[in-house]
Amino acid sequence: MIVSIHQPGYFPWLGLLHKIAGSEVLVVLDEVQLSDSAYQHRNLFLTAQGEAKYLSIPFMRKGYLERRFRDIEIADPSWAEKHRAFLHANYRKHPFAGEVLPPVERFLAAGHATLFEAVLASMRLCLELLAIPTRIVLQSSLDYDRSLRRGDLVVALARAVGATRYLSGNGAKAYQDDAAFGDIAVSYDRFVHPVYPQKNAPTFVPGLSCLDMLFNLGVQGSRSLLQEEAGA
Repeated sequence: MIVSIHQPGYFPWLGLLHKIAGSEVLVVLDEVQLSDSAYQHRNLFLTAQGEAKYLSIPFMRKGYLERRFRDIEIADPSWAEKHRAFLHANYRKHPFAGEVLPPVERFLAAGHATLFEAVLASMRLCLELLAIPTRIVLQSSLDYDRSLRRGDLVVALARAVGATRYLSGNGAKAYQDDAAFGDIAVSYDRFVHPVYPQKNAPTFVPGLSCLDMLFNLGVQGSRSLLQEEAGA
């Protein structure tokens, strides 16, 4: 069984989705610290002027480094309306806005009790739209030694879910000890960012939320592009 392990991302970028699509099971880290500088609670979108801009879900910062990701509260309930307004202002004239905006608006209108709940729901929506069938398992549902950290934690979670192969991101090559996985084979995801037409950008801007691709190509076009990239 091919397993990957990662924190959830807010409407994730294509590199994370590529790794998830190459896995049979994704272990979602919900008992670790939130990294404020990473992409768990935010992502990049294009403005109508072609500039990359973060949309972030504000969270309660007091003591957040001592709390599990799954327990962090949202700080401002108006975040969803602000995100909806941004997407309308900058993407409503895109070729597939009529197809993509309704499910995104339903997500934004749902009301989410915690930051983790909102981020995970956004990721699940992207997996659904892109027909990625990978099964999600929460870290908190697994039986493992909770005193473990970093590489030891990754190995323990892979074993807890029954992995025979661990699919890692390329960035881990610099520090990951593959031998620590023992009889679990280790492979690295090889992702080449696909290029697609972007309505708002004179030259292609990589590394955005997958919603940018969906607004430009639609559901079927995005699925086809990802399948082509996976087979390349």
